[in-house]
Amino acid sequence: MKPFDKLEENYFPKGIELLEYMESLAVQYVPDIDIDPSTGEKYICGTTALPIFIRRFNQNKLYGNFTYEDYIANENIQKTLKGLGIDIDKFWFLLLFIFDYTCGTCLNGIKATGVGIEQLTKFAKAIADNHKDINQFGVSFKKPITISVKVEGKHQIIIDNANAIGYLATVIANNLKEIEEHPWMQSQQVRMNTPAEEKESIHIYLFYKMFNDFFNLPPYDKQFNVRQKKGSITSLSKTLLISRLIHFTKLKSKKSKKSKSSPNDTTSKRDKFASDEFTLKGYIKQYKDKKIDTINSIYF
Repeated sequence: MKPFDKLEENYFPKGIELLEYMESLAVQYVPDIDIDPSTGEKYICGTTALPIFIRRFNQNKLYGNFTYEDYIANENIQKTLKGLGIDIDKFWFLLLFIFDYTCGTCLNGIKATGVGIEQLTKFAKAIADNHKDINQFGVSFKKPITISVKVEGKHQIIIDNANAIGYLATVIANNLKEIEEHPWMQSQQVRMNTPAEEKESIHIYLFYKMFNDFFNLPPYDKQFNVRQKKGSITSLSKTLLISRLIHFTKLKSKKSKKSKSSPNDTTSKRDKFASDEFTLKGYIKQYKDKKIDTINSIYF
């Protein structure tokens, strides 16, 4: 049965059964944070993504050109979902959310600076790694090093004195704990007027990561941890399922170059996502430690 054409809109749209999977993941990526007035401690009280997603769904503004009918007709995807015991309608809304979210990050994101403490740590480490010697006259470096400060509309200031640079790095390194605890150092600064677009390969990785995070959430980590029955030809590999979803959503659509060893091979990379999980595993290996700093332009 096709899910609702419209979802109920209200300020606190909790408990919509069809959005169970979507909401569980959205809490991890777009948490609604509140503060306990009695203790001053922060806590998660749902997700701000829910009303945004519902509104975008009802207004037909979600990214993606794939349909529910095509989703149901995809035998490989449906057989795997059935084999894992996944509700296909709840999973449909999860797919819509993940595709929309990844597009909001990778196709139409917002540029943001790194977290303050991370930038200062990298700054101090880069200087320390270039350190050569310290004596009574000061510090010396293996390679010439400079620090530049540029204020828009003003002349650039260059610091090239080795002792000044060494002292800055020492002050930061010796006070990292105190600096880290300062609230200014824990948040990113967003440049709302600076759009950002991630590479297609990063988009694919984020798409995979969100589904993988969902499958690792309780209770789904145990509920959908099903072994393939002996003699069954239906794959229950979640990685292959995600790979086939990449193919289904046309997330990867560019044709690959013909192989030198197989000049007649016209198989696109997108088609490879449908046939096996090895292409996707290459992306996973490449970006497993990747931190995406781009801010989502839709869910924030």
